[in-house]
This record gives sequence, C-alpha cells and structure tokens, in this order.
Amino acid sequence: MTDSFEVRPLTRGGEFDAYRRLLFEVYIEEAGWNFNPANPSGIRISDRKLLDDRDDVATCFGVFRQDVLVGGGRICGRFQGRFEVHGYQPDRDLGFLDIPNLFEASRAVLRSDIRGSDAFPLLVLHIFEYCKSNRLSVFTAPSVRSVMRFYHSIGMPAVEGCRFRFEPEDPAEAQLFLVDSEDVLDTVLQKLRQLLRGG
Repeated sequence: MTDSFEVRPLTRGGEFDAYRRLLFEVYIEEAGWNFNPANPSGIRISDRKLLDDRDDVATCFGVFRQDVLVGGGRICGRFQGRFEVHGYQPDRDLGFLDIPNLFEASRAVLRSDIRGSDAFPLLVLHIFEYCKSNRLSVFTAPSVRSVMRFYHSIGMPAVEGCRFRFEPEDPAEAQLFLVDSEDVLDTVLQKLRQLLRGG
C-alpha cells in the first residue's frame, strides 16, 4: 500500500545525515561495495555516512514510514560542467547528454525490509513529478538488473550502446536510461501511476 509511505524532498540536516547513513549501511555494509578511493566522484566514508563531491548540489528525496527514513534518492545537475558519469567514462561520447535542464538521478537506496513494496515506484514517481514541475529532463544509469527491468516496464528509454562499468572491477554493467522530452516523461508518469494503482 502506498499510503504507508511518504516521499518528500529532504530539507533538514538530520534527514540528510539519515539518508547518507542508510547509503553506507546498504551500499557498503550490506552490498560490500568496494569503491576506488581515487574515484572521480570524491566518494568517501565519514562517521558511517557515504559522502561525495555532489552532496552540496544534489536535491535529495526521502522515503518515510511513520516519520522514519527508510529509503531515498537524489538528482544532480552538472557539477563543474559535468555529470558524475563523465568522470567514469571519459573516453565515451556522451554528447547526447548535452541538453538543457538535464539532471542525473542516482544513489537510490531502500532498507531491506521494504524492497519489493511500492516504496521504489513511489520514490521514482515523486522524483519524476518534481522534474516535470520544474521542467527538467532526467537520466539514470543503474547496474541492478531488477531496477533496469523496472525502468523498461515504465517506458523509460535505454540509450542504445550505452552499457558500461563505472569502474573496471564492478561486477555488473550499468545501462543508461534517458527521459529527454516532456512526452516521454508524461508516458513514464502515466505508467508509474497505473502501476501504483494496481492497473
């Protein structure tokens, strides 16, 4: 049931800390993510929080259940003229990302006990509604197969020939998905709403 979750932008310092602690717990402790300390995103751990260079320019969203943060995600515009993916794929032609008002969605996280619920579709719906109301385009590059299947199911176009590993030692390839028009965004939003209504 979607009414057991609330999704909203994070606005208070304690909420941001809770989101970054959840990223640490899920990405590092649970999934065993072993990032390169010299990574181009400035990803680092401090006080059991996962931090990076884009934290100060990101718009973060939280999934709450009974006022407890149980998930989240974020969108970021260009930082120093580049998206995060540019740092990991310096030799790839990413010219298709040179469109105005484009934001990168990343760092999605859910506590293990709510995975498989409506929490992730609800999070994506709220992020994409925010993009629509602010006239933003959005892309994301997940490496988890179930997330890729989800994006396919809601009509989010995969960019052909744009599969890659962020770092050579990563176990799975990422696939870049791009919503670059209002028509595509409207289609994705419609399918998300149908999914959440059980249709």
